Amino acid sequence: MNKLFKFLLIIIFIVLFIPLYWMATGSLQDSRGFIVMPPRIFPLSPNLDNYAYLLKDDIGIWLKNTLIVTISTVLLSVFISATTGYSFAIFDFKFKKIIFTLFLIPMMIPRISLIIPLFVIVKNLKIPGTLMAVVLPNVFSPLGIYLARNYFQSIPKSILESARIDGASELKILKSIVIPVSKPIISALSLFSAIGALQDYIWQMLVLQKPFNQTLLVGLMKKTMARGTTEFNINPVGRSFAAGIILLLPLLIIFIIANKYFTESLGGAVKE
Repeated sequence: MNKLFKFLLIIIFIVLFIPLYWMATGSLQDSRGFIVMPPRIFPLSPNLDNYAYLLKDDIGIWLKNTLIVTISTVLLSVFISATTGYSFAIFDFKFKKIIFTLFLIPMMIPRISLIIPLFVIVKNLKIPGTLMAVVLPNVFSPLGIYLARNYFQSIPKSILESARIDGASELKILKSIVIPVSKPIISALSLFSAIGALQDYIWQMLVLQKPFNQTLLVGLMKKTMARGTTEFNINPVGRSFAAGIILLLPLLIIFIIANKYFTESLGGAVKE
C-alpha cells in the first residue's frame, strides 16, 4: 500500500512538473526553436535572449519598488494581524464575538468586487499612483487575524496568569513569553502577506500607471504584452514564459524559507 501511494505521488509530481519544465525550456529558446515539430525535450541552442529583453532598462526601479511594497506590506500586515489576533485570544471585552465576526466577513467577499470602492478611497486619500496605494489595501488581513487568534489561543492562560500574579506587566509578558513562541505564526503571516503583495496583479496594474512607480509584476507584464519589437530572436511566447519564471522565483524562495515555520504554526504554540 505504501509503495502504491509513493508511486502515485511520483506520477502526480511528474504530471505537475511537466508544465513548469515546458515553461522553463521554452523561455530559453528563440522563435525558430520553440515552433519546431516535434517539440524537443531539451533545447538545441538555449539562450537567455528572452530574459535579457525583459530585464534590461527599468529592472532596477522595478526591483526597488517591489521590495518597498513587499517589505512594507509584510511589516504592517503582520503587526496588525498579530496584535489583533492576540487581543481576541487573550483579553475579554464587550462585543468581542460580534467584532471578531465582523472582522472575518471580508473573507467571504471576492477581492475583485472591492476594486472600485478601494480605488475611490485611494483617490479621496490623494495617493493614487503611489506605492502607498498598493500597500494600504493589503495590510488588513482577516485570514491573518483568524490564524493569529487561533495560534495565540493555544498558549495556556495559566502561564500568563502566573506571570501576572508574579507582577509581570503585559509588556514583560509579551517580551518573555509570547514573542519567543510566536516565530511560527509570524513566519506564516509573513508568508501569506508577501505572496499576496507579489501576486496582486489587477490592483497594482490599475493603480501604478507611472513607469517610475511600477513593481516587477506590473513592469514585466506590460513589457511582455508590448508589441512591435524589432528583435527577431525574441520569442513572444518564450518572453511570456521567461516572465513567468522570473515572477515564480521570489515565491519559491519565500515559501522554502517560511515553509518550516508555516507547518509549525498549524500545531499551535505550546501545550499545557
